[in-house]
Amino acid sequence: MGLIRDLIHAGGTGGLSWHVQAFHARKRWQPTLQLIDQFLAQVNPKSDHLLLIGGSAGWMMPPNWLARFKRIDAYDIDPLAPWLFDGQHGKRLKTQGIQVQHHRQDALAALPEILKEHPQACVWFDNVLGQHRFRVRDEARVEHELAQLKTTLKGRHWGSLHDVWSGPTDGRLLPAGLNVWSHHVMAKQGLEPAFSQKLLASVGAKDAWHDHLTSHVFAHNTHTTWMPWAFKPNYWHWLQAGWVSA
Repeated sequence: MGLIRDLIHAGGTGGLSWHVQAFHARKRWQPTLQLIDQFLAQVNPKSDHLLLIGGSAGWMMPPNWLARFKRIDAYDIDPLAPWLFDGQHGKRLKTQGIQVQHHRQDALAALPEILKEHPQACVWFDNVLGQHRFRVRDEARVEHELAQLKTTLKGRHWGSLHDVWSGPTDGRLLPAGLNVWSHHVMAKQGLEPAFSQKLLASVGAKDAWHDHLTSHVFAHNTHTTWMPWAFKPNYWHWLQAGWVSA
């Protein structure tokens, strides 16, 4: 029963239902994937070794980004992640001589040990930090642990793409127009109420939206990009991406 539960829910990170939804939503998510690709194209990692945290099946992973490394250590608690990731990206990466090693592990809990094991690697949190609140459910603890990351990662080249808010919309906007609503601001600007109200209004937000408690992942002076994600036709997320150079 434990294995079946893991396959279906993956410790609260989605599991089988996530993969089924992602497969059917690929076309709708494509504009956001293009924005992620544009963001990562501007990043200059100082290592050819990547620690990929929470990459799952790589649904939101631009192939061009993965191809910039010689070695990728991918950490995820989802037992389906290695097979689905390799099914999507494995052939191309293998052809390019890129070594991928999968680890079924809670990398957030073991991050200090993982960093010691791979002292030269850079780190990318792939749309995983915004799920921390749904796994832990203690808001004070979640905010503390996420805010602590920048201290744990001090001296390391690292970045993250994560949910900041999510909720229902009135469906007025089409995904084809997402480029219009991407924003490039300092992390501290993302904390301003006027900015958040602008973002929510731009996608026709209605009713109550979830705060994913990721507002303090980055230091205030970090350059970030905000991008909308049509997770479902009438249920959108605002994502924040940033990269920190040591």
